[in-house]
Amino acid sequence: LAPRSALVEPSDLDALAALVQSAERLLLLTGAGLSTTSGIPDYRSPNGSYSKGHVPIQHREFVSDQSKRRRYWARSYVGYGYFSRARPNAAHFAVSALQERGLLRGGIITQNVDGLHSAAGASGVLDLHGRIDEVECLNCGALTPRAALQERLAGLNAGWLERAGVAAVAQAAMRADGDAALSDEACASFVVPECGACGGGPLKPTVTFFGGTVPPAIVEASKAAAAAADAVLVAGSSVATFSAFRLVKRVAEDRKPVAVLNIGPSRADPLASLAVSADVATVL
Repeated sequence: LAPRSALVEPSDLDALAALVQSAERLLLLTGAGLSTTSGIPDYRSPNGSYSKGHVPIQHREFVSDQSKRRRYWARSYVGYGYFSRARPNAAHFAVSALQERGLLRGGIITQNVDGLHSAAGASGVLDLHGRIDEVECLNCGALTPRAALQERLAGLNAGWLERAGVAAVAQAAMRADGDAALSDEACASFVVPECGACGGGPLKPTVTFFGGTVPPAIVEASKAAAAAADAVLVAGSSVATFSAFRLVKRVAEDRKPVAVLNIGPSRADPLASLAVSADVATVL
């Protein structure tokens, strides 16, 4: 798809406002474009993680390779300190305001794992790909806050940053999933605890890694929201993942309006009756 014009026609904004105001059950589907202003990179934009050479961990390698898990947690331990300080921006607060005014009765589904919609006051947000601030045991299923694990990691790895020669990671080194760019050599001596509940299970953030599957309960809830909606607004997303695209596709197949608000092309563009390329926060 060719990039859309960066110039926004007033008629497009009027049409978008009319859609939002007229829909009885508008479903909002958001992506990484909502959080970039908060300092969290996206994946696919020219300044995103992929352009910096970031290769996100795959689900299969995380669950099957202990050294890959160690590498993930070492890099995440460094990156989470920055990631966890991110705060909602104007886009998140605009979404909360729209919800408060009764204009998002179809619900809010986000592909982001940062929890910033909830932090901005939105309620009932469906986190399609999980949350980075929650940790699960792959053995017993126990859930713990990521902040608690961060403290455990700090205690087990006292002095590791200095021994591994890891300096403070600049914002430019951050990745979309809270990862930080560190060498394999620096990660090799990092100590990762096992589950404190069962004493033996490996720990993983409740995030759907690439190659993984969205939990069935989340799949069914998102499908139900798409089926009940009478329109969908995609905001800040290229809708590259199938888990998100199938929701938009469902709405379009029911001959209900699809609007896309995103800088640059989106996979949902061919399904959209309205596509606006503009800054998400400003337009919302």
